[in-house]
Amino acid sequence: MKIQIKLKIDALIAVSKMLESIYNLPFSVTSVTENVYISIGYDLADLFDKKVKTKIKKADLFDVKKETKFTLKYHEAWALKKILIELKPYANNTFIELQLQKIIDKLDQHGC
Repeated sequence: MKIQIKLKIDALIAVSKMLESIYNLPFSVTSVTENVYISIGYDLADLFDKKVKTKIKKADLFDVKKETKFTLKYHEAWALKKILIELKPYANNTFIELQLQKIIDKLDQHGC
């Protein structure tokens, strides 16, 4: 089962920045469930980082309003929602919080 979401470049960058913080979490001192979140989070962080770098290389003025399609497996979409909910309080400004909430809402609409 796969979930397809569309994200604007602002939301894409916000998610990528927040997922980067997963690399700073200690892997060995957490519970098994948290280790699963971290493991899936590593894969998601790499996926979003690669997509952001590609978008930056090809950026132009007309790309701002275009949306990027993401196809995630159901467990990845579910984990992304859980991770974003946990990381949202650590966002350093309200714009990033709003972008994260939009993505959480989109994932929620798909039943994740």
